[in-house]
Amino acid sequence: MNPGIEGIVGMYVKLGELDTLQRMKAHRQNLLKQCVDTANFSFDVTRSIYESDLEVIEAGIESLYGEITGHVDVFNEKRIAGWALYNQHPDKRVPIDIYFNGNLVGEVVADQFRNDLLKLNKGDGHHAFTFEPPAGSYQPPLQLEIRAAKRKVLKAVTIEPPAAPAEPAMDAEAK
Repeated sequence: MNPGIEGIVGMYVKLGELDTLQRMKAHRQNLLKQCVDTANFSFDVTRSIYESDLEVIEAGIESLYGEITGHVDVFNEKRIAGWALYNQHPDKRVPIDIYFNGNLVGEVVADQFRNDLLKLNKGDGHHAFTFEPPAGSYQPPLQLEIRAAKRKVLKAVTIEPPAAPAEPAMDAEAK
């Protein structure tokens, strides 16, 4: 962990410098992309430092975004849909992660327009998301978890397989 980055991010959080933190994040992501191993040199340590810096920067950004409100309206084998927004920054879009049995199966952004959200004063109404599970992936029993901004669980549910149909009881005359 780079202790210097924690102090810098902490200062920008206190100042409310969201744009500066977003620029820092983009810069670190760009540096990380440039850390390509070669036959003569390994970038493992440098890559590790940039990744830990990104975690600190992202935590600072999330703290400035504030609380998240949202709901999952539909979850089935064809579609997972709902909405999410940052209460203090409804102009920013919330990333959504979908997990099946603890494995990340999809990432979307809650940026689709829904008129009902606009009528309910949920920002500009562009806070909906839709995800189509990969074919055959939604197989009960299934632990489904939908997270907003990697931290707020919007939905966590176990989907059980349908119960096997019971055989009809035979009456005395049919025997």
